[in-house]
Amino acid sequence: MMADKTRSSLHTLITKRYMLAVTLIALLSSFAAYTLKSALSDVDNTAYIVNISGSQRMLSQHIALDIHRLYQQRFVMNTEQTETENLLTQHIDTMKSANHQLASGQLNNGHQLELSPTIRDIYFGDIDLYDRVNFYLKIATQILDTTSEEPFLQLMSEIDSSSENLLIDLDKAVNQYQREGDERLEIIQRLEVGVWLVTLLTLMLEVIFIFRPMAKEVIKSRDAEQRLLNSLEDQVELRTYKLEAANKKLQELASKDPLTNLNNRLTLEVDIETLIKGFYSHQCPFAIALIDIDFFKRINDEYGHLAGDHVLKEFAEILQSQGRNTDKVYRVGGEEFVLLLNRVPCERTEEMMLELIDKTRSHQFKFEGQQFTVTISMGLYHTDLFPVANLRDLFFVTDKALYESKANGRDRLTLATRT
Repeated sequence: MMADKTRSSLHTLITKRYMLAVTLIALLSSFAAYTLKSALSDVDNTAYIVNISGSQRMLSQHIALDIHRLYQQRFVMNTEQTETENLLTQHIDTMKSANHQLASGQLNNGHQLELSPTIRDIYFGDIDLYDRVNFYLKIATQILDTTSEEPFLQLMSEIDSSSENLLIDLDKAVNQYQREGDERLEIIQRLEVGVWLVTLLTLMLEVIFIFRPMAKEVIKSRDAEQRLLNSLEDQVELRTYKLEAANKKLQELASKDPLTNLNNRLTLEVDIETLIKGFYSHQCPFAIALIDIDFFKRINDEYGHLAGDHVLKEFAEILQSQGRNTDKVYRVGGEEFVLLLNRVPCERTEEMMLELIDKTRSHQFKFEGQQFTVTISMGLYHTDLFPVANLRDLFFVTDKALYESKANGRDRLTLATRT
């Protein structure tokens, strides 16, 4: 009777301990899965917000360039302005949306990101980036409706005077978001270690206080828990690998033009700033050619947009075949392209660009049984002509040279001159 009673008590005790062990493992597994899922979701939001902040920094410069281009078209050359106005409006709307997301944390993908005190201080503190961006966009919007040259110049001067400082503070926001993203990645790594340590500690306690009276059950349970632990680690490693691969692919896609597979505006400004620094630090010459396909709208109107896309892709191939391996080619919008040439003399650069103009003029573009030719206009800047202090001045003189090529009959090259 006593033996049966003892056996029954032992059975009850073992059953309770076994149930306690199972309960602990279930709670630990659920907590680990929930914690890692939340952390990975936060990393996705961080990558998204970093991309938006980088885009906002780029858009501020595009708006300034669009305004200068609009001034040339509206008051200097009296040419068609609709495309530039539409592009400026699009840049203003996109930058306004980005500013709202970055300052509020309410992302367009439906998620809410908790802003750090540092980010809040950048946008609403002494730097007051949120209101400054809105004021910058307000001036840009006023410029769209300004038809008199003097008020236009005054507003454009405000844009130019605030653009550089705004760019510096936007860069601070980008760097801060990037730092916070890196910190979140470090937190995930610590969480992985923490989950592993907590799991290990739990297993040790179960071995000492629960499974010792259950010799066979201890061995089976330890094997099961080890398999679960390995499975969790494998899932974390796989998810981390997929996330890194997806981020890398996203970065590659974001820096490439989907139609021509050329570089796009995302990396252009960084590449030019690198060349400018190299010139002033080591006297390494470089050149930038701003290229526009003449009367491209006429091609779309007469042959259709598919034919226009075909011309863009084939011209991109001509550009790549004409340049050297060290040169970089970009499509910066519509029928506009940029060619960066590094460590090449000015005379040779001019010869190469004239060869490109001749080659394009003589090339027969064929699409669905139709055959036609196109010409290009080009503005060229080379460091041998005169030095420039910054990216904005470089774009201004090169863009001015391009418009002189157009004004003088197109199908030609114009060298940049001092303003």
